Amino acid sequence: MQATNALLITALALAAVLACGCTSPAEEPAGNTTNETPTVENLSIAEVLARDGNFSTFLRAFQAAGLTRTVDGPGPYTVFAPTDEAFEQVPDAVMEGLFNDPRGALAEIALYHMVPGRYTVSDLAANTTVATVQGSPASVDASGGEVAVGGAAVIRADIPAANGIVHVIDGVMVPPDVTLPQEPAENATG
Repeated sequence: MQATNALLITALALAAVLACGCTSPAEEPAGNTTNETPTVENLSIAEVLARDGNFSTFLRAFQAAGLTRTVDGPGPYTVFAPTDEAFEQVPDAVMEGLFNDPRGALAEIALYHMVPGRYTVSDLAANTTVATVQGSPASVDASGGEVAVGGAAVIRADIPAANGIVHVIDGVMVPPDVTLPQEPAENATG
């Protein structure tokens, strides 16, 4: 009877570990930090980003461009998510121009931040480019122990979602074939 109870308790403990997905952490590449945001792997990429709270501009871009279904879709996708702070580096007039043409350059830029498939940061480091959903390849630089994609550094890596994986980046990537709206020139007097 005691052996049966011990076996039952062991089985329940093992089931609990498997159900919560508890595993030992994998070794992280130097220079990249892991996700500090609590996530639930049954959330979509959009839900993971919304829960974090640092990606409102990125999510607003997907919504304005009519691409919410893409980032909420079955995937899997690898998403390079610029923080709100990264978007603050883009001049206000350029951002206004992008949001005034949501199905044009804004959509192209949003799709350039998505790659079909699930790429961990170590998978990325093994490549020199990745094919984006937008169509243009994004460069990958893994020199110096850090990973950068499209010129933006990965500052948090391997955030799981039900339909893919997210890497937080410190800049907004622009496809090489997309022209950003220009800031208005100062009116000349005279």
